Amino acid sequence: MLGRVLLILFLVLSWPKAAAAPWTLKRDAIYARTSLAGERVEDLEAWRGDVYAEYGVRDWLTASFKYETVMYPSASDFNADGWRATLRQRVFQTGAFNWTIETGLLEGAAIGGRNGCDTLGVEARTGVSWSGKWRNQERFAFAETVIREHEGCRRYRQEIGLGQRVTKNIWSITQVWLDRGSPNASSHKAQTELLWRQDRTDYSIGYRNENGGFFVEESIFVAIAKTF
Repeated sequence: MLGRVLLILFLVLSWPKAAAAPWTLKRDAIYARTSLAGERVEDLEAWRGDVYAEYGVRDWLTASFKYETVMYPSASDFNADGWRATLRQRVFQTGAFNWTIETGLLEGAAIGGRNGCDTLGVEARTGVSWSGKWRNQERFAFAETVIREHEGCRRYRQEIGLGQRVTKNIWSITQVWLDRGSPNASSHKAQTELLWRQDRTDYSIGYRNENGGFFVEESIFVAIAKTF
């Protein structure tokens, strides 16, 4: 059961778009984020932390890197870490709509999971996004399809994200992940987040719930992000 728990995948959000979602940075722009989550899986408690960064190689090309670690104080055998590095390219943009493709490498149980998914693997994704005003309120939305291929496993994922500005500096963000694949990859996860934007720095607090059939995981996270 605990091995399946570590199949959990983690993505992050930022304002006014989702980091690691279908947007690119302007050339030489930098985005950095770190987060800490307290998790509960059945009777076990864990701490999960990550650092994530993006760099605008070109206006249409963004490089990203993420390192993640998870620690179980009462079950250290399940401690894990992992990394992910990708290039995201804007294929098409018109008005408020955007289409990107992304490829890269990943390794480690904290991101890919165990049962073969902790080996070096490749990731490919494509997604569409929209940001603008609707009913006089600033909003964004995106959808992505992802495949991850390792020597011992394959993962398919669909991601949907929605966000809206609720006050001058606060955004409400919701994201859903649907995972399929083998072995034992079926799960669905939902996350809600409140983000407070202060100049170039964002502060977040959120709640995440995942149901993998064999387990239910709940977590509360805080995060800080900055653009340069």
